[in-house]
Amino acid sequence: MASITAISLYDTPARTLRSVLQIEELPASVSNVKCVVPLVMTDDLASCSFQVEPYDMVSTLVGWRFSGENERGNSLDFAYDPADLTQFKVDYIYRADKDQFGPAGGHVIVVIDKDRRNALVDLYIE
Repeated sequence: MASITAISLYDTPARTLRSVLQIEELPASVSNVKCVVPLVMTDDLASCSFQVEPYDMVSTLVGWRFSGENERGNSLDFAYDPADLTQFKVDYIYRADKDQFGPAGGHVIVVIDKDRRNALVDLYIE
């Protein structure tokens, strides 16, 4: 995987989101994309919030192997740096299976609201 941090410094929020989700194209209904990419030289860190039509939510989750479960909380609690991201009540969380990150480790999580319209994705790769 190319460095998300290096790419994101010069990219649009939509391209950053696409890179974090590891998908070639965002569904047409994706909107209000906001990303925060802290400048960290040794790790890849990125958090993005976005809105999507519920029927397109599954299309955003095809780039990683995820396991899902019910979760409660505030979306900003799941972001490395919540500045400027959209806040909503979380109803569900998807976690990328750990074997996708190599020996150094990392995580990709996607939290969504009950209506499956709001999402926040947080990426950390060591």
